[in-house]
Amino acid sequence: MLEDRLNAMKGDLVEAIRAVVRIPSVGGAEEEGAPFGRGPREALDWTLEHAKKMGFRTKNVGNVAGWAELGSGDEMVAVLGHLDVVPEGDGWSAGPWSGELKDGMIWGRGVLDNKGPVMVALYAAKALFDEGIALRRRIRVIFGTNEERGSKCMKHYVESGEELPSAGFTPDADYPIIYAEKGILSYTLSLPFASSGKMAVTSLSGGVAANVVMGEVRAEISDPREHCRKKILGLAAKWKGPEGSALSAEEDGEKVRLVMKGHPAHGSRPEEGLNALACLADFMGGLKLKGDQGDFFRTFSELVGYETNGQALGVAVQDDVSGPLTLCVGTVTAKKDRVAFTVNIRHPVTMNADQLDEPLRAALDKKGVTVDSFSATAPLYMPPETRLIQVLQKVYEEETGQKAELLAIGGGTYAKTMPNVVAFGPVFPGQDYKIHEEDERWAVDDIMKNAHI
Repeated sequence: MLEDRLNAMKGDLVEAIRAVVRIPSVGGAEEEGAPFGRGPREALDWTLEHAKKMGFRTKNVGNVAGWAELGSGDEMVAVLGHLDVVPEGDGWSAGPWSGELKDGMIWGRGVLDNKGPVMVALYAAKALFDEGIALRRRIRVIFGTNEERGSKCMKHYVESGEELPSAGFTPDADYPIIYAEKGILSYTLSLPFASSGKMAVTSLSGGVAANVVMGEVRAEISDPREHCRKKILGLAAKWKGPEGSALSAEEDGEKVRLVMKGHPAHGSRPEEGLNALACLADFMGGLKLKGDQGDFFRTFSELVGYETNGQALGVAVQDDVSGPLTLCVGTVTAKKDRVAFTVNIRHPVTMNADQLDEPLRAALDKKGVTVDSFSATAPLYMPPETRLIQVLQKVYEEETGQKAELLAIGGGTYAKTMPNVVAFGPVFPGQDYKIHEEDERWAVDDIMKNAHI
């Protein structure tokens, strides 16, 4: 039976996931043969070689994507996944690149987002064909290496003339079925940051990625006056921020080093996190910094602050299908006399980029904020009566005994890159496996449930 065959593969599947998780595949600078950095390329090579050993036909697509295929037929159905990951961050209780197996779970960055589901798809397809089940279409597992930084890998796959699936899904979100994905607006914004006066911020940096709520920000304040440095230390010791925030300060010569901690969260759910830059701007307001630096922290607090809905920017909109707009501040960096920060917006599916970009830019212009870069990804909406939706609903309900509700999400997946594809799994309702956070993990029992689905 198919179930028995799949269960017999459990050990190999678990070890495959652990092995690929051990490859640090955070996107990086372009290298020869590695457009998105050495780590993603290594993960791609490993996956292609592993699939080939399993008996799949494989292809490397421009060193940015790849596919593994079984079966025959004029048409092809696909499972889309990605091998790149967000930076590991700090605070892990298991090594982020260890693939450690403990407490019935595999731990490591990317185990769930999204290397593990890619391996699950390969082993599930292999089980189907080893069992001799006749299928009318080929099954292709397509994997990219730039999902976390814009999905340029899938753009290359499509534009290079690779075959598109007649239908497919990407296990890179939640169960039951994602029929709507919000649009995404990504901005890099900047303001002047020249120092003025004896008290000056000489260093400011924070965040790990544009699509992760900034969990920590570090700053250095220089002041030759000892009594002013002591005042900063005193204010830091007394500062009471929102629940979950923490501020530490230490004196080092004529500088005071500050570390503000918030709480990271996926950029599509910023309300679940606490932005460290908002906390720092709150604290800095009490220091009465002069000139551009004081203006930056005041402007940030006025335009964004602790908000996650874009209210102060004039874009707090929502619809009945996908809910409210969300806003995430992911990174901040000060260089020379300017400071730049990233804003990642997820907007309702019934609205387009132009409807939101215009009022947002107007609000920014009033405060002297410059837009250094901008990109937009259109929303996705697949009507409930679509055959793909109905088939996935049937399978989910048969395997879980639960009603297959249709969901709308703020996350952007590969489903937006090809027609007739939706996000399906791998996280079951009510679960939290710390995607984009420290201690990302995935229970082996849930890995096998996904394989059977």
